[in-house]
Amino acid sequence: MSVLTVLVGIPASGKSTVARDLTAANQGVWIHADDVKKELFGEQTITRDINDAVLAAVKDRLTQAMAGGRQVVLDAKHRVPKYRRPYLELARQHGYQTEAIFLNVPLEAAVAMNGKRQAAGEPSVSEAQIRRYERLLQIPTYAEDFDRIEVRTAEAVHEEAAAFFQEHEARFIKHPVQVVRELAADGRLEKWLPELHRAIPLDQHNPYHHFTVFEHIIKATEVVAGTSLHMVWTLLLHDIGKAYPGIKQFTGVIKTPYGRFKAKERVEIENGADIRDGRDSGEYYVVEGEQIPKAHIQTSLNGHFYDHENLGAQLAYRILTRFGYDHEFALHVATLIQFHMLMPRDIAEVELSQIRKFYEKTGPYAAELMMVRLADTRGK
Repeated sequence: MSVLTVLVGIPASGKSTVARDLTAANQGVWIHADDVKKELFGEQTITRDINDAVLAAVKDRLTQAMAGGRQVVLDAKHRVPKYRRPYLELARQHGYQTEAIFLNVPLEAAVAMNGKRQAAGEPSVSEAQIRRYERLLQIPTYAEDFDRIEVRTAEAVHEEAAAFFQEHEARFIKHPVQVVRELAADGRLEKWLPELHRAIPLDQHNPYHHFTVFEHIIKATEVVAGTSLHMVWTLLLHDIGKAYPGIKQFTGVIKTPYGRFKAKERVEIENGADIRDGRDSGEYYVVEGEQIPKAHIQTSLNGHFYDHENLGAQLAYRILTRFGYDHEFALHVATLIQFHMLMPRDIAEVELSQIRKFYEKTGPYAAELMMVRLADTRGK
């Protein structure tokens, strides 16, 4: 049967190389949205109208290829399910199987590859664009209409850590907090799982969270102790995205114009943590390197970790690969982490339409996500 392959990954993750290899192997059609844009609009700056025109052209070419029964590799901006959905629906209309190939490449590797492209005079993007795309990317899951999902990662198996978790699996399921604290005490946590170790000193600076990120994770994990291996790993890794460098933000809104900043403009307060921790008087808020008197900005100075679930899902898959777990297990845990912020907070009073929307987005994972939310809430 003919297959539509949807490539997912941050810029400079190697999608074009994969697309080229796949189309050469099966004599298929490679539809590259960037090439379509250049063909139609050259080097013009992307606008909403141009973007809409490019997407329409991509769908037209996809329809033509499918009408001929060709194998199709689609390389476009597929960072979230709603961008992938129209192509999956089109594939079903033509009787195609669907698959996603997710290139789960660390930021450092993508930045390095992008630098090589720049040096060679090849098409490239800014590092800021790569970072933003990584933060916004939602991993492909079986809640979408995929028949198959492949995740490619260069993460090597850490033999010592993998052997430990295999040997101590029963104790880890029953007493995960005890095991993690032992690893933290003797230095193995920092060595094996630095993504979690970074969370140990991290204050959330938020009235809805009374503990550091690490202690919240520990308390949430304790709730699911004794349940299952995948549930323990889900809670242990569910908030590691909060410890990702640069993810924590203190935001505010400009109340009255100041210099180049306009009223109602949303800004990030770069000295927010220093103010909250008493290292800064707070008379001025630093925005884009510039000091602004605090009277001009409305803010609660609460810490926020926007999109941490996206980063957490990407990290979790690589971590579990590092520890020797198979693809199905790693993807299951990563999926629960990807979705853990979707469940409405107050089930008793929430609108029924929101519950339905939650089920539509999470599909077969909805029931497990209720347990994840319970543990997450009790860990605060």
